[in-house]
Amino acid sequence: MRKWKHICHSKKRQSSRSPKIQLLNNEAGVTLVELLAAIAILGIVIALAGSVHIFGQRQFRSQTKSANQTNDLSHALTVMSTDLRRYNANQVRVTENGEIEVSNYLNSEDGYVLTYYVSNKKLLYKGTVLIDDVSHFYAKKIDNKGIHIEISVSSTDPGVEAKNYQTTIYFRAESPETTA
Repeated sequence: MRKWKHICHSKKRQSSRSPKIQLLNNEAGVTLVELLAAIAILGIVIALAGSVHIFGQRQFRSQTKSANQTNDLSHALTVMSTDLRRYNANQVRVTENGEIEVSNYLNSEDGYVLTYYVSNKKLLYKGTVLIDDVSHFYAKKIDNKGIHIEISVSSTDPGVEAKNYQTTIYFRAESPETTA
């Protein structure tokens, strides 16, 4: 004859309950301390990523400003070189303040027009701004052969260094005094 096994059917029924009920009865989960630790770590990671991004933006702005100043200086020196080489030596003079004046008349003391000068930290060409933030502009005439020019540009922005450029522009047009 067969042996009967003692089985408790009630326990078997509990284990056969749906998975949803088992999940609700499961006590394994996230505690408040674990949740706060995860949020704190996430906050630190976001703060580090944000500071790297902000540093990159500041660096980009300062390098852009520095590159723009260099481009402005190069453009201004090119404009001055092209313009001043068209004149004879006696058509160009430098004032005591280092400003450059040009005359359209060959042998006249009259008719000189203030051409290159600094006003309110801006280098102007006949009233048009060539460079901003000019800290120093100096011009000196060299024996009716040319003009030596020094320009310094500085900025109040952090990370932008001051720039000093100098050049000598020689007149290409011959002066009437040298041909006679």
